[in-house]
Amino acid sequence: MSDLERRLEDLFAEDSRARRVRQVRVAPRRASWPAAATLIAAAAVLTILLLGSLTPGSERPASPPAAPPSATSPGTVALSGDGKSVLVGGRVALAIDDDQIVEWFRSKSQLCDQHNMTSTPERRTFCENKASFRDQTQFASVVGSPDGMQIGFTIENATLSPDTVAGIFLRSTGTVRFLSSYYLDNRFIGFSPTGTNFIYQGGCFEARCGLVIIDSKTLSEIASLNKPDGGERQQNATFVRWISDNEVEYRLGTELRRHSF
Repeated sequence: MSDLERRLEDLFAEDSRARRVRQVRVAPRRASWPAAATLIAAAAVLTILLLGSLTPGSERPASPPAAPPSATSPGTVALSGDGKSVLVGGRVALAIDDDQIVEWFRSKSQLCDQHNMTSTPERRTFCENKASFRDQTQFASVVGSPDGMQIGFTIENATLSPDTVAGIFLRSTGTVRFLSSYYLDNRFIGFSPTGTNFIYQGGCFEARCGLVIIDSKTLSEIASLNKPDGGERQQNATFVRWISDNEVEYRLGTELRRHSF
């Protein structure tokens, strides 16, 4: 190769190197500081949890089983299975052969007046023998006041059924107070929402009854609904609900009414 050819070849090689594009390295994008901190914190928490689960005796103790609810809560008013006793918290608060109840039937119910006493031998036994009275008499229903200190009741008796009498028992004094006569459809209904008043059905005659509202504290009458007109009631009054302590809803015949007091 001549000197001229060699010089031309070197010239072309330098030109080729000048035109070559150099490779550019792009640095990877760095993560932001908040994101990196969050990632580090999460990893630390996970590590602690894993180490805790591996530590002997670190298992969480099992929760103790819940105690089964008691069949009768303290203060709950209920009837005994035979209807002979009123229970409060599972204990007898009033028995059907309480002296006050027995005495009322003997002197006020007219079941034991002179005429009825001699009507049948069984009637005399009922009136004179307390054990016989207990066998034939029972609580038909009971209702406790909101504070549990008063208990409304309805009593029925096999000697003259289906007549009933409504009354109330004051636990603070142990006093029994009868509210109605002994006749068909008389019954204690219930207490107002806070127990300020109560209502019972009474004065019934031929399936036509009145409703009487009583002050729970003084035991005085507040209102009497469906009073007899001309000696006899023309329709039956049926309690529907308490609207408040001082207002009730009831049905007179087929008409729905409200009464405030």
